[in-house]
Amino acid sequence: MVMKKMREYTKEFLIILVLAFVGTIIFNWGMNITGIRHRKGIIGEINGEKIRIEKYYQALQRQMEAYRQKTGQEIGEREWSFLEQQVWENLIQEILLQQQIRKYHITVTDKEVVFQLKNNPPEILRTNESFLTNGKFDFRKYHDALRNPQNDWRPVEAYLRTMLPYEKLQQVVTASVRVTPNEVKWEFMKRNLKAKVKYVFFDPRHFQDKKIEISDAEIRKYYQANKEKYYEVEKRRIEYVVFPIVPTSSDSLSVWASARDLIKRIKDGEDFAELAQVYSEDPASAAKGGDLGYFGRGSMVKPFEDAAFAARPGEVVGPIQTQFGLHIIKVEDRKRENNKEQIKARHILLKFKPSNDTIENIKAKAIYFADMAKRIGFDEAVNHDSLQVQTTPLFPHKDLIPGIGFQRDIVKFVFKGRLNESNEEPFQTDQGFIVLKIAEIQKARTKPLKEVKTDIENLLRSERRKELARQWCAQERQKMHNSEDFEVVAAADSLPVKEVGPFSMIDYVPGVGRESQFNGTAMKLDIGEISLPVETMKGYYLIKVVEKTPFDEETFEQQKNRLYARLLQAKRQQAFKDWYDTLKKNAKIKDFRQNI
Repeated sequence: MVMKKMREYTKEFLIILVLAFVGTIIFNWGMNITGIRHRKGIIGEINGEKIRIEKYYQALQRQMEAYRQKTGQEIGEREWSFLEQQVWENLIQEILLQQQIRKYHITVTDKEVVFQLKNNPPEILRTNESFLTNGKFDFRKYHDALRNPQNDWRPVEAYLRTMLPYEKLQQVVTASVRVTPNEVKWEFMKRNLKAKVKYVFFDPRHFQDKKIEISDAEIRKYYQANKEKYYEVEKRRIEYVVFPIVPTSSDSLSVWASARDLIKRIKDGEDFAELAQVYSEDPASAAKGGDLGYFGRGSMVKPFEDAAFAARPGEVVGPIQTQFGLHIIKVEDRKRENNKEQIKARHILLKFKPSNDTIENIKAKAIYFADMAKRIGFDEAVNHDSLQVQTTPLFPHKDLIPGIGFQRDIVKFVFKGRLNESNEEPFQTDQGFIVLKIAEIQKARTKPLKEVKTDIENLLRSERRKELARQWCAQERQKMHNSEDFEVVAAADSLPVKEVGPFSMIDYVPGVGRESQFNGTAMKLDIGEISLPVETMKGYYLIKVVEKTPFDEETFEQQKNRLYARLLQAKRQQAFKDWYDTLKKNAKIKDFRQNI
């Protein structure tokens, strides 16, 4: 049974695990595309090593299939953009790491594979229910399966043979990583030492109404010293027309007819669950035969709820229209739980969506308009057909287009095109088919002073208010000569004293936030000691510690080995990531995807 499941996904098992492993050691350690051509069949180069287009699209297809299996849905435009980039980054990682494996002459022996198979099985096996006892991995069960000659372990061996070189590479790269006893002790203190404090906050907004003059000379000086902050990459703006892809009345009537046909088949004796698996467009429940489990009132949209709760167990009702489409509902059971009625039901969802003919008709209109825009100009074509034009603000060269979303193909066209150029082939998006014109090109530049003068003036005014808050805080601190003075001085000057805690070095502090300077200062103070002014993003604080947990040597001894292991793993993760980032930065990477 165990190996039968494994054989069902042998190939995917290897592909997914290897790609996941490569990505993990770096970052966590812890559509129809077959018709696309490239004249040389090469989509990129990594240090001279070519990436063939077939390899890239095979990886895309695998990721798309994994997405479909996980979500039960086709991939959308936004997800497609992310997926494309993820696949590209995965290929870069794979090739760069393989180059390093060859550089260090890293190999794996049969003996090493067998040792790993026996003593360190992959996580996918450690979590396999067949090898669990009381929720924990049971080596006895696992070794029994290893000894069973009917089980085919070749897929796992192949995976280990592929994975182990990456593990060895990580060991080479992180061999010099060390964790000192002081680091372990500090980690323990950050998590376990806690303090309760009283504090007074000196808020720069106290001076909000104070007139603060900022001279032009100060503004110019700041601008000249910080010009790099006001550098802008090239930006472009587009005007575009959307041809929405929406179902026609004929499409809707077809969905109604399909729903009535399914109801007839159910009444004629066909199994509801089997029909749901085949026809339902609710990915969450279709795989379970449309099973929604038990639910009470308020859990579903009202038309669905009203129909379901009005039906008797065994009754099939529908079609019921909601914003999601048409539902056919079968109520299977009723019960009362916590004095509230619940029902168990299945459903089949049919969505209202455009047919292929409808999509082709809409696309034909978009193509006609795009052709006209090329012949007589975008603006003239818009006026000729009285179409609505939408406009974006200026945006930089990245996949997110304001008002449109993640559209890598559109971005590539816009930033390669000329001013007033329009696209010959409409872009298909979630909104519909888009025909656009490049309406404005703003070259890379440093914003002139006149554009940022008000921003700089407001920034300098905020800094001046914060300095006034610091001076105020320092003056109050000078009045506090001993511990008791904290409350006395605060009361005399009408300053509210607040108490908070206990909290640790890494805790969020209510009323203060996540301010490392506040937490760190509190941990360094003795009981009764008053801090010097403590600067945070929001303003300044005076802190007095009223309680503090002592360092617990016994607890530290119990935790130090676990803390050491955690710190070592974290430092190795970071060391490997830093090494890889440098490796990638220095690599000669050529991306030809824009030529596809």
